[in-house]
Amino acid sequence: MTTYTANLNLSAVADLLRNADEPIVVITHAKPDGDAFGSVIALSVALRSLGRSVTPCFVPPVPVSLLGLRGADQATIYRESLSLPDAGLYVILDTGAWSQLGELKQVIEPNLERTLILDHHLSGDIPAAHRYIDGKAAAACEIVAELLEHFDATTWDVETTRTISEALFVGIASDTGWFRFSNTRPRTHELAAKLLRQGVDQAALYQVLEQTERPEKLALLTRALDSLKLLANGQAAVMTLNSDDFLETGALEEETERLIDVPQQVGTIRVIVLVAEKRGNNEDDVITRLSFRSKPGEDAINVAELANRFGGGGHARAAGAKVPGPANEVVPKVEQALVDVLNHQP
Repeated sequence: MTTYTANLNLSAVADLLRNADEPIVVITHAKPDGDAFGSVIALSVALRSLGRSVTPCFVPPVPVSLLGLRGADQATIYRESLSLPDAGLYVILDTGAWSQLGELKQVIEPNLERTLILDHHLSGDIPAAHRYIDGKAAAACEIVAELLEHFDATTWDVETTRTISEALFVGIASDTGWFRFSNTRPRTHELAAKLLRQGVDQAALYQVLEQTERPEKLALLTRALDSLKLLANGQAAVMTLNSDDFLETGALEEETERLIDVPQQVGTIRVIVLVAEKRGNNEDDVITRLSFRSKPGEDAINVAELANRFGGGGHARAAGAKVPGPANEVVPKVEQALVDVLNHQP
């Protein structure tokens, strides 16, 4: 794993973006969440306002709620048949992990000298030539917002300002659980206040992002809760969704978002893992996705370290991994890892 630290400051990043050969391709992790979406859209729209040629791109599945937001129509949805332009600079936002790029790995790997990473995660293994990493930022959108202070916002028209402001708010609200999670810091609230003053309608965005789910997601939540298993005297919870759960409920892969938050209501639970199995076109093509969450506190579990055991990474309180193989083979290993970690806690 490469040393995952910054080698540029934001002033140098701004210069790099201003002076890079065109076009600039802006991407993020596959299955983008609100922060991935918001950071890509905000940066891309801002660069276009400078007259730069920019191609923002998302690797599906992209949640339907995000596709209805401002700026979504300006992005490309990546398909196998799609050829992205040969870029003067590739910008990766909200991840530094090869495993999260999906099919875009084949685009980035030959072009690492022309790649810039802007991220707030603790670990990554993409050896990009240019990196700005801030592990204290609540969201990638916090980094993008600070970066945009190096550009001349007076050139933005009303629609540009509104699109950028909404995208940034979506990112920080999503990654902080609407300002509930421990990664929320004073700067996060200060940025939120600034965006609200610029006209962001937080109630309308909350409704779009959190209150427009399909009945199929509710059915998937029921399956997840039915599978819930408590370990280590109720300190850990594991929920498992098999490929049949998705087929039988009609739920989509991206509709697992936020399911992992539900068990945190139980006082004894300190760490939660959501296991989601995905089968491909042939019998041997099976991936099990692991999502980890932990509660803050003096004896908080660092789930980035847990995820690292399974080839993943992330934040201390939120992390993930993808493991080859079916869920029934992966779950016992996850359960043992949880028990081991909790048994070594004071």
